[in-house]
Amino acid sequence: MATEQKIRYSDCDPQGIVFNGNYARYWDDAATDWLGEAGFGGLELGGIGVDVVTARLEIDFKNSATMGDTLITIPSVEKFGITSMMVKVETRRLSDDELVAVGRMVWVFVDPDGFKPVPVPDKVRSILATSK
Repeated sequence: MATEQKIRYSDCDPQGIVFNGNYARYWDDAATDWLGEAGFGGLELGGIGVDVVTARLEIDFKNSATMGDTLITIPSVEKFGITSMMVKVETRRLSDDELVAVGRMVWVFVDPDGFKPVPVPDKVRSILATSK
């Protein structure tokens, strides 16, 4: 699942390029869309009794984006741990398919009441492992 983000004036810094911190929001939006498309939208991942928290965010910037560009962000599962999932994320510019940013998000699955780590549910493993 790809999420599009049209770059607006408010996304850019004084240099006229997208402010680096905005990519965290773009990636979170793309991940929310991806989870929703896979049936895990809303609170507690669509009612399966667990939630996720971001434990790590790693972004490598490859090119700049400017006002008027449209970015496409695609998350995918890189690997599963016992209580975590590593999500690979790529952001490309729509007009020329140029890679703008790439990296990873590490999510830890938690009990929504106490936010203590819990095993990755089998349903999440089976659906997201094949979801693009």
